Amino acid sequence: MAIQHYFWNQLSEAWTDKEYQKDEALQNRHYWLSFLKTGNLFDKITLSREQLAVVQRRDKFLMINGSAGSGKSITLLGRMFKVMAEEKREQRLLYVTFGQTLIEDARKRSNQSQLYRDLKDNHTVHLKTFHQMVRDILMEANLMTLNLLRVSIGSIGRREDNVYRRTEAYLAKFLASKEYASLPRTRQLYKTHMEGFIRDEIFWMKGNGFIEEDKYLSCERVGRGTSPRLTVEQRKTVFEIFQGYERFRSEHWPEDYDQEDYALLLLKYIDSIPEQLKYDHIFIDEVQDLQPMQLLALNLLGKKSITMTGDHKQRIYRRTPYSLKALGIEIEGNRSRKLKINFRSTKQIMKLARSISFLDTDNDKESDLDFVREGPKPEIRLYQDTPKMVAYIVNEIKKARVHDPNATVAIIHRYDTDEWKTRNSSIRLTLERDFNVIGVENYGKKFNHDQEKPPLFFTDAFSVKGLEFDYVFILHFDREHYPIKQKMDEIKKRHGGDTSSEGYYQDEDSIINEEKKVLYVALSRAREKVVMFCVGEKPPFLSPFIRDFQSRDYDNYGFNKTMFSR
Repeated sequence: MAIQHYFWNQLSEAWTDKEYQKDEALQNRHYWLSFLKTGNLFDKITLSREQLAVVQRRDKFLMINGSAGSGKSITLLGRMFKVMAEEKREQRLLYVTFGQTLIEDARKRSNQSQLYRDLKDNHTVHLKTFHQMVRDILMEANLMTLNLLRVSIGSIGRREDNVYRRTEAYLAKFLASKEYASLPRTRQLYKTHMEGFIRDEIFWMKGNGFIEEDKYLSCERVGRGTSPRLTVEQRKTVFEIFQGYERFRSEHWPEDYDQEDYALLLLKYIDSIPEQLKYDHIFIDEVQDLQPMQLLALNLLGKKSITMTGDHKQRIYRRTPYSLKALGIEIEGNRSRKLKINFRSTKQIMKLARSISFLDTDNDKESDLDFVREGPKPEIRLYQDTPKMVAYIVNEIKKARVHDPNATVAIIHRYDTDEWKTRNSSIRLTLERDFNVIGVENYGKKFNHDQEKPPLFFTDAFSVKGLEFDYVFILHFDREHYPIKQKMDEIKKRHGGDTSSEGYYQDEDSIINEEKKVLYVALSRAREKVVMFCVGEKPPFLSPFIRDFQSRDYDNYGFNKTMFSR
């Protein structure tokens, strides 16, 4: 084995005892300690004492908390390497997260570790998205066949559009039926229950496992807002629609499951999965992005330990009434550890990001954080037309590449699920004249940085979670994209245009809170420099989120920041 070859070249002559040669576990232990002593678990990254202390813990459940850039994913991989080095027998290990891009990044980082390269053949190590894992394990156990589901913002949008069309088709049929007409008036739905409400309700029901009538009728609908109001009697009707939709989907698209179904299918077959296909140790990155039924399934699939990383300030997916404890995951007390040192962003970048105020989570106190680097203040720039903005971006990237030809750059937009705009926007087409513009699905690949047009990442804010870039340019920092106008319009529609009710204010606050987290994610991707852009004739077109910032914490261009000063 590679580990033995490396091991015997490194250890002193005093370690050539015959008894020692027979004890492979002891060899692995000393091999692990040789890395642990220096912190060099990766070729080019040295873990801090804080991170190594977390790596060394022996808890069945462990939550690694920390703000963006604190090295949570690296620490999580370090814990996986520790298991690989210390376990005497072959183990089944799963490193899992929501999106494909983060898995590609984890593979890249793992292969940058001599420790991992030497130990990986001793164990069965899977680095997969949750949906890939479910598909593979159910098929390997010969329980059922599932389509491969690659999770990205584009694929999520397409699948949600498919479900919208299916639910609307079934709903129209159901509402026109004699069965619905015969229902008591108290069970009939309002007009505001249409326009995507049923689709979102079905997503929420499946994600939280409320697929039995008694559970759905009695559950607390956390995360579903206050409007439109849904009475208990109307819930009975919604549950009938849910059952009908499931039959409708199964009859017409029997192999095309909704993405929320994957966790439910794993739970359905969990007792039939052979023990040898379950995992001894599970490592979950960005746990806040997984739905409750996904976490419950992982807990039941694990045998010895589950380690997770999380940051609630980066939670930009649906909310839930469940706690981790309710899912059988105990992380109270010392089983929850916080990393305080930020290795990614400069102090100036994170100071601005930390000034964003959230409704459901406190930001980190400055006294609780330690930064290893400082740099220029973030910038907010207002342009009256797009060409001038793009000209500035092109010039800045060229200057950065002169200073560092290998500098990584991300342009973060808010086209989100609109794939046509993502690929054909005037901004991207202009950038392609000077740069090799790609999406983050290629983040984990190797590039020839000496080529004429080194890669530049053009991506949405959702897809960059967990990734980092030297320079980040945030487009659409305006009142129509932060917060996203479509979501705000949907709230008004659900409230029948009444924007003065308490229910409307609650739902508006909820959307604004989620949108602020999207901005936090975008800002905290930057290592060296971050610039936010708005294209509009007057300063009021800037995002209202600018009012969360202290004016002294950013530089401005094209407007007088005293208009927004705090």
